[in-house]
Amino acid sequence: MSLRRRMRGVVPMVVMLFGLMLAIVGVIVGCGSGTAPAVSTENEGATPTADPIGERLFLDTRFAKFFFQNMTAVNTPLTTGDPVVAVVHTPNGDLPGPFAGSSINCRSCHFVTEFQGVPNAGNRTYSDFTTRSPIPVLQNGFDNTPRNSMQMVNTFRIDGGTQFLHFDGEFASGEDLVIGTLTGRNFGWAPEDYSTAIHHIATIIRGDDGSDQLAADRSDGLSYGVLFKGVDPRITSDILLPPSQRIDVATATDMQVVQEVALCIAQYFKDLQFKKDNYQRYIASPYDFFLSKNHLPRQRLVGESPAEYNTRLYNDVVALSNPVWVTPADGTFAYHDQPFQFGPTELAGLKIFLKASAGGSGSDQHAGNCAACHTPPDFTDFAFHNNGVAQDEYDGVHGAGAFAALYVPNLTDRSANPNAWLPETPAHPSASETFRRPALASNAAYADLGMWNIYMNADYPNPQANLKGFVCAAGKDCSVDQGLASTIALFKTPDLRDLVDSAPYFHNGSRAQFGDVVAFYIKSSALAKAGKLRNAPPEFQMMSLSDDDVSALTAFLLSLTEDYDDA
Repeated sequence: MSLRRRMRGVVPMVVMLFGLMLAIVGVIVGCGSGTAPAVSTENEGATPTADPIGERLFLDTRFAKFFFQNMTAVNTPLTTGDPVVAVVHTPNGDLPGPFAGSSINCRSCHFVTEFQGVPNAGNRTYSDFTTRSPIPVLQNGFDNTPRNSMQMVNTFRIDGGTQFLHFDGEFASGEDLVIGTLTGRNFGWAPEDYSTAIHHIATIIRGDDGSDQLAADRSDGLSYGVLFKGVDPRITSDILLPPSQRIDVATATDMQVVQEVALCIAQYFKDLQFKKDNYQRYIASPYDFFLSKNHLPRQRLVGESPAEYNTRLYNDVVALSNPVWVTPADGTFAYHDQPFQFGPTELAGLKIFLKASAGGSGSDQHAGNCAACHTPPDFTDFAFHNNGVAQDEYDGVHGAGAFAALYVPNLTDRSANPNAWLPETPAHPSASETFRRPALASNAAYADLGMWNIYMNADYPNPQANLKGFVCAAGKDCSVDQGLASTIALFKTPDLRDLVDSAPYFHNGSRAQFGDVVAFYIKSSALAKAGKLRNAPPEFQMMSLSDDDVSALTAFLLSLTEDYDDA
């Protein structure tokens, strides 16, 4: 039995019995990023031993600035918890926070089973419930992050050897994301606190004695130092790091310790995946059952492009003369209040989802062209697109056409004055973050331009090669400012699998229901065809949706639901 499974029954119980929460959770925090060695292939075929250690770090609440400021000792729980984790904000009202009494951790914004069975909450795919996630202290005018928490399941898969992480591509690897998060505003740290944050994380790791309930549940009561050194005979095989991943925290530098933390948490991230069979085919949703029962292609062939697979799947679906339906007799949901089914309405929605308007005219009806970006079987292309959400938010505050007229500097002007335009970083702690903010009536300069903030930004060197490969790919014009203008309002494509467990939708959480999402695309694609959507994506030209398509597409999206948990 894996360490993760040892704890499986505990977290839901903690949420249902909030009075026991502190005794069980104790000291929890975690997330970060940096540069760490690649995960070893030793013990290949089994769950990497860094994974359960990474899960414990993901849950540890001691890495936050609030703990640093209020701690009496590394292994002593706080006497007063950070108010930001006392409650969890949802569209249906506040819920008691599972980490109340402590300080923030990664799980504070990436829930899974904490609210399983709780009315108006339920299961999560490592996402929160809010439009914009809370942060511990007011920073640069923020009391929330500029975006909500993208669901993490399947997010850390690498497609074609290239990885983009976060809505704007800020991180090039899971390790980078971990260090950037643990030392950033999500954990209460200001940019000028970077060195202090690194030292504090290392201090927690070195001083940990394994005495809290989290250590008992996840790593047999062994300290981080013992686990990272990897020579103690008490370490069981499922948490014994291979030699290539071990360090002695007593002699390692602070950064080396933090990189070890990042390595383990990043491995935990990579193992968060939806269920597949031994042939790497998805198997758990009604949609997957439908493909299997009707002998439809469930994955790409070797050498087949995503577009070619979409076309092949669409043609086979259209040619299906006597579909075999999926009914509740084929399965049931444990965590979702909906029937396990794929019937005529879902099939109609699948056809709309896959269909591209003929010739790019946009006149061919019932053509969603959704698969161009949400490419099956993953239902994401792991890339970036402008779906019009940034413009919709800005124009909703400042009036139609305002986003199209918004001044956005060229590369020369942006580089000459990064504090005026770009996100705050340790190199530019006083930067205004003008274009990584929600639209505000009180300041017409504020908007969220997504990737524009990161691309060609010298403060983010690690993702630049991958981002440039995307921005300047074959057929794209990078002759002016290396394509910077083409990155305006680009955001990473989310995975649609088990979408019901990651609402509200879009990077700003502006749409609460599937029907709202489909209605938005009807509006946004119409703006694009009329030349009224700034930096419009070409995919919208092959989309032709109407209100008649909403119910079928909604039913299809529901068919992608599955009972994901972290066991």
